[in-house]
Amino acid sequence: MPDIIEQLGAPELRTRLEAAAALMAQGSAALDLLIPALDHTVEEVRWRAATVLGWIGDARAIEPLYRRGKHEDYAVKYNVAWALGQIGDAAAIPHLMEIVHAGEAESPDVRYNAAMALARLGQTTQLQESLVGTAEPVYRVAHAALVSFARIDG
Repeated sequence: MPDIIEQLGAPELRTRLEAAAALMAQGSAALDLLIPALDHTVEEVRWRAATVLGWIGDARAIEPLYRRGKHEDYAVKYNVAWALGQIGDAAAIPHLMEIVHAGEAESPDVRYNAAMALARLGQTTQLQESLVGTAEPVYRVAHAALVSFARIDG
């Protein structure tokens, strides 16, 4: 991995933030570095790579983010859900819905982050549909996201 990717996991916060900013400045050209970084051995590098991919906003990152997020711990999954919504492409919607509907198999925070991403993507109708006939964990995150988004979007 190039040094800039290693810097995403540096002990100093400033170094980590500068590396993320430098990668964001590269835009889509950084995808060739960031997508492989989703498989890095250091968890912090993985979740920071996911976050940078979200800020870059290139839809080509959706599938790699989704695949990585399926088999990860909380920090990476949380940032993957955020990044999928931040990219702003409709291709992320089915993946985000899957996360919301994971129920107890997924952290409520990760599901809520996915629900908020869906709301930002204009999927409030799908979230409202999730309020009917679904398990309580799904209902809770969909309802919380709808209420939060209504206050934010206001």
